[in-house]
Amino acid sequence: MTCRIGFLLIPRFSALGFLCAAEPLRVANRLAGQALYQWDILSLDGGPVMASNAMRMEAARPLADAVRADAPSLDWLVVCAGFSPLAGPARAHDRTLRALARRGTQLGGIDTGAFLLARAGVGRDTPMTMHWEARPAFVEAFPDWIASEELFEDHGAIFTCAGGTASIDLMLARIADLRGARFARRVSEQFIHSTIRRSGAAQKAPQRGRSVAHNRRLARVVALMEQTTDRRLDIGELAAIAHCSARHLERVFLQAFGRGMVAHHRGLRLARARTMLRETDLMVTEIAAATGFESRSSFSRAYRDAFGMPPAADRVEP
Repeated sequence: MTCRIGFLLIPRFSALGFLCAAEPLRVANRLAGQALYQWDILSLDGGPVMASNAMRMEAARPLADAVRADAPSLDWLVVCAGFSPLAGPARAHDRTLRALARRGTQLGGIDTGAFLLARAGVGRDTPMTMHWEARPAFVEAFPDWIASEELFEDHGAIFTCAGGTASIDLMLARIADLRGARFARRVSEQFIHSTIRRSGAAQKAPQRGRSVAHNRRLARVVALMEQTTDRRLDIGELAAIAHCSARHLERVFLQAFGRGMVAHHRGLRLARARTMLRETDLMVTEIAAATGFESRSSFSRAYRDAFGMPPAADRVEP
């Protein structure tokens, strides 16, 4: 029985994430000698969609057609997104996603596709993952949802992945469920994909900087900084977890990173703020508070110093 799939491309979607999801299905069909999978490209309005790399993809039909009474039912709908996933879709599209879920269509999200699923109100109790850069924005926008850090999450009715080459691993896992691990390995070999990663594989390689890798004090400090982007960290607090004086820690940190601890942590908070600006519709004042800035004015000054433009001008990726 053929699995019918719709790939919903959201404006500024990740072309890599989409192609890495579609190509394993094509190869699976070729190796099996039959149509295990059949798919269409859908868009919000039925027109062509531009990816984040400026490639244009033609769509076969609009999303609304997927719930028409005379339309063939979809087994999967895979939402392929990228930068600013919530900028294009309207609430009517959310209703369509909910209708598909009620029909039993399995809903997937690639890269930042989880944002669309969450806004539609599906998958509340299901861990969903997304590109690591977008995770803080997802947590802020959808605090009642379970934001995973896994490479991919597959729970049947809801499946998501971090995008990029993680889409290959997600689809290989689904192919293995259908035809077995040996067949999935044959598909993998067609892509010179020597290792099929499991869902729990890390999205990012661990930091390998020599100074940090060989200095447990610095490693603890950096880990706390990366985990705490919703407030300022006091140097005394950092020195306490490093079990050394603030002066010594500052000197070692400066040697390792070329800037002080306060500046480094502010940079991490601003990076999180930039992601939230681009991936959510939160107000600038809300983002400022969520990243530990005391006022919108202090946040705007720091943002302009870091990125050369005020926050309001950076809501859309150039």
